[in-house]
Formats: sequence, C-alpha cells, structure tokens
Amino acid sequence: MRKQTVRRAKIVATIGPASWGDAVLAELLRAGTNIVRVNAAHNTPAERKEIVTRIREVAEREGRYVGILQDLAGWKPRTGPLAGDEPIRLSRGQQVEIAPGVQPLAPGRISIEDEALTEQLEPGDRVLIADGLLELVVERREGRHLQARVARGGLLLGRQGVAVPGLRGRPFTLSDRDRADIAFAAEHELEYLGVSFVTRADDLETVRGELRRYGGRAHLVAKIERPEALERIDEIVRVADAIMVARGDLGVQLQPEEVPIAQKRIIAAARACGRPVIIATQMLESMVNQPIPTRAEVTDVANAVIEGADALMLSAETATGQYPVEAVAMMDRIIGTTERHFPPTPALASEAPTTIASTIARAATDIARRWEAVQLIGAITRTGFTAREVARERPQTPIIALTVDPYVARQLALVWGVYPVVAPFAETTEELIDGMARTIVEAGYAQPGDHVVFTGSLRYFPEPGHTDTLHLRQL
Repeated sequence: MRKQTVRRAKIVATIGPASWGDAVLAELLRAGTNIVRVNAAHNTPAERKEIVTRIREVAEREGRYVGILQDLAGWKPRTGPLAGDEPIRLSRGQQVEIAPGVQPLAPGRISIEDEALTEQLEPGDRVLIADGLLELVVERREGRHLQARVARGGLLLGRQGVAVPGLRGRPFTLSDRDRADIAFAAEHELEYLGVSFVTRADDLETVRGELRRYGGRAHLVAKIERPEALERIDEIVRVADAIMVARGDLGVQLQPEEVPIAQKRIIAAARACGRPVIIATQMLESMVNQPIPTRAEVTDVANAVIEGADALMLSAETATGQYPVEAVAMMDRIIGTTERHFPPTPALASEAPTTIASTIARAATDIARRWEAVQLIGAITRTGFTAREVARERPQTPIIALTVDPYVARQLALVWGVYPVVAPFAETTEELIDGMARTIVEAGYAQPGDHVVFTGSLRYFPEPGHTDTLHLRQL
C-alpha cells in the first residue's frame, strides 16, 4: 500500500523546556514535525550539543529524516535583567525613566543595554518591548537618561527585546558569540542556519564565508525582520538558501496593517527564485496556554498555505507552551485540510525556465499534470538541487527525493512537497533507475504498476545544477 503523502507544506517546531525531553520530542516528530529549530540565544554550546544529539537519536529511532535549524542570536537590543523573580507591572499613563546600561529593572526605571540606541531617542519616539506588547513614548531627555510615558502596559520581564519603529538599526556584524555558534553548526553538521537581522545580501555572504571557514555546509535562512531587508528583498532572496518571514520583529517595525502585505511580497519574491520560505511568529499563539487555537489563527495558517509558503513555524507553542504536541498536530490538520481544498498554484508562466535544470523540472511536472496515471515524481539528487527545482513548480504529484546523502535528505525535509529517501547510487543509468524504482516501492511510496517520472543528473558532477535527464517508467 502506498504511504500517505498528503501534506506538502512543512512544519518547523522550536524546542525548549516543554519539548526537548525524549518522549515529547518523539511525539512531536510523530505529529508531523519536519524541522526542529534550536535558538542559540537561549542555551550554551554545551547544552545545545546535548539537545542536537537527542534530536538525532530520536529521529533515527523514529525512522525520520529531520533537519535542524539553529538561529544565530545576532545583535538585538534588550532591557536589563529583573532584580528578582517577579515581573514588573507597567500601567498605562505611568511615568518611567529609560536608562542606558544593564542595571536591574525597577518599577520606575527601565534599562536598555544598547547605549547607541538610547542616544538616538528623541521626544515622540515609540519604544516597543517584547514584540510590541509593551509600548513607551519618549517625552523628554535628561542627559543620558530619558523620561517616557507608558502607552501600552503589562508585565515586564527581564532581558526583553526592544525596537524603535523608524530608527535604523546598527550595521550587520558578527559577534564572537555568533562566530562560535557558526562553528558549532559546522562541527555538528546542522542543516540550516538562521541569520538574524539581515539588511543586505552581503550580510549573508559574510556568514557563508565564516561557515565555509569551518567546513560547514548548512543552508542559510535569511530572517526578514527589518524594513531595510524588505527594501532589498529581491537581492537577499537571490543570495539566501531559504527565507523566514519573522513577523515578530518585522511587525514592530511596520504598522500592523502592513505586515500581511509584506508577507505576500516576501513569499512572491522567494517563490520567483525557488527559495523555500518559512512563515513564523504567533501562528497558533493561543495554544501556549490552551488546547485549541482561535479561529483567526487557524485562518492565518490556512492563508499562509494558500499563499504558497513552504513551511510554517511554531515558536513558544512548542518551546514553552503547555500543549506542544497538540500544537503540531493541529498545524498538521490545518495544512492538510487546506491543501485538499486549495490545490497548489503552479509556477507563473512569466517565471520562464532559464536553465536546462529548470526546463526539465517544468517538463516533469507538466507530464505529471497532463497524465493522471503518473503517481510520483522521482528526483534523483546528490545535493538536493533537482528536488528543489521540481518543488518550485508546485506539482500536485508528490515528489520523492532519492539521494545517497542522509545530510541532503535532512535538508530536503524543509522543502515543499518533497519526501526524502536515502539509497546508494548505481554505476550505470539503467541500474540507477532500476534501483531507485525498487527503493520507492520498498519504502512504501509506490507499488508495482505505478508510473513515475524520474529526473536528475545521471552523470557525476561535484557541484549542483546539472539536471539533464527525464525518464518515465512503469514500476
């Protein structure tokens, strides 16, 4: 019997205290997690090594190819720490002092560690804390300190992110900690590296150069969090390996009504270049504390699928929430139901193939669309390039990526519609096709008599981009 290969869009789950135990992690994978995200800002390399080892062991026991995405912390202005364990309550209209430095927070004083940022603040500036949940309005300056009014109150925790809409951030740089985290990604062969606060294509080249220096081959995910990145989205997409619409930080820099428009722009740019795009932040936020999401959240997830996102990400829902497994299962249900009612939108006719590889990928999907007897597209790939080119065309037919490299299989876990299978490559074309046909049947994705369109490079090249073969076969 054929395996059920219904869901095309993938699920990224952030792990944390609520989910990094073996039992919960195994349940997350069974519920549908494809990529596990580890945020480097919230753990030490020693802690992260243990987490990565656990992910690999659980995935192997579950028989799953699961990629790991590590976010670089990057430079993000934050408030100072709490003096004790209790958060500070800010009330609307309350007067508070903003002070540069890292001294502990107090009821009437909020410290911000980035002195360069506080020096730029002027009367009328809005200071947003914790993704905009708290808002201060600067009223006057008193030397190095400022007086501000609380416009939106709530509970203030320690080390919360700070943003000032309209104020340009500092130029992209790699801290010593970022360099250590890049080295960690290379050493432990992580599949994806999330690059925070990207502003231009050169920022990604800086990270890629550092990664190569350590011998790493992780794909870079450009996190779009700042207006400067949105202004240069086309050049960033061309250099990135994948894109993340980080709606938390982006949402405090833009007006709320502008965020959906930005999301659509980013998805369109990523699809035009064939780059996987992840939608992140508050997708099922209410499931941090309750077992079912709001109807608005369900609609948000469904719309992201319809817009063409490759993957959808859960953050606090699976890292610290009370219902991490339920959140993944709910995401899986929403995606599956949406895709059944809204078939994938093919690549636009205006996005004409520009290479032999892209031309063959489109031809393979055209055959699968025109002849209903075709059950699968088999992408034979050493680097993942062929599978990504086919996925770019958004076929309704499932894509099986046949690769010799487990690392590539784990990377392809992020790519829309792709199901990776690892098998050895034969020496001759006929042996290769025969072997791959047997592998697909043995893996349960097809059965004898099914028709499969195979595509890939049947000659060895050390670099990607040489897809040169299209082969239709009945198994």
